[in-house]
Amino acid sequence: MRNCLVIVMGLLLTLGALGVYRLTDFTLPTDAQQHTLQVDYQQSRLEGTLIVPHGVVSPPVVLLVHGDGAQDRWSDGGYLPLVRYLVSQGIAVFSWDKPGVGASQGNWLAQTMDDRAHEAAFMLQQLKQMPELAASRVGFLGFSQAGWVVPDASAFAKADFAILVGAAINWRDQGSYYLRQRLSREGMSEQNIREAVARDSIDFATQFTPQAALRPCQVSCNRDDFERRNAFADARGAIARMHTPVMILMGKDDRNVDPQETLAVWAADLPANTVRCIKPVAGATHGLLRSRWFDYQLPSQWPLWKQGVFLLSGQYAWAPGALSGITGWIHTGTCIQ
Repeated sequence: MRNCLVIVMGLLLTLGALGVYRLTDFTLPTDAQQHTLQVDYQQSRLEGTLIVPHGVVSPPVVLLVHGDGAQDRWSDGGYLPLVRYLVSQGIAVFSWDKPGVGASQGNWLAQTMDDRAHEAAFMLQQLKQMPELAASRVGFLGFSQAGWVVPDASAFAKADFAILVGAAINWRDQGSYYLRQRLSREGMSEQNIREAVARDSIDFATQFTPQAALRPCQVSCNRDDFERRNAFADARGAIARMHTPVMILMGKDDRNVDPQETLAVWAADLPANTVRCIKPVAGATHGLLRSRWFDYQLPSQWPLWKQGVFLLSGQYAWAPGALSGITGWIHTGTCIQ
């Protein structure tokens, strides 16, 4: 009996120590230089943080480009395990609060995808002007909605590389796929799903027209304005013009964006001479987390115990090979296996 108690106590202590260790993944690295940057852009002041690995001369720099929503620079802490991993691999990371979020002025709901692309390009150009980064390779790592941002931003700013995770192609198609996945998960029959998607498509065509997309906001742009003004977003034209070396990673279990459509469009439309790595990631979600643990469309849908799993997992919440694949592309242009 005493031996059993010793074993149990040892196990509990080990789990406790492991939990504390994993929780450090959700803090900024203390062994790196941190710089708060404020830049004036189109009558607004935007603020972000640059983290530079200690002792690395001219490290590659990656700018994080958010998906949808009112996201601050670290996406409420969700980016931090990724950030710590990148910095541990000798990569500098910069991210900024969306306009009107955190310490940034403005209103992100007033932006079109073209507006976001110009903003991201401006931020990259600001970093390239920093003397300590003058010899660094600088590029983008974007998520979901960034599929409509990064292709043009890379061209505007002459980025050295780009990475997109869960990249969307067409606003309308993405919405239909998202609806289909949601209703399927709720247990609706295939016939009823088809009818619901068809009704939604009719509603979309009625509500959103090319003329409506061009109409300015009445006062301050709200969510309805944001969707109206971006309803015809489609990445195909920007993809066809893109010459920046690009990595496209799509979780095979993505419930938000159709991974097969995205992989097929990028493979078909990207110029033949553009260096690329276009890969599905097995067992991965929209954000490349392990789908057997985090098979949800939104983090807000996670039950409390899943949030605990995420906190205790840290970097290991990501699908195997996802983070190392990203760093390999940044450093050497090596395509994930």
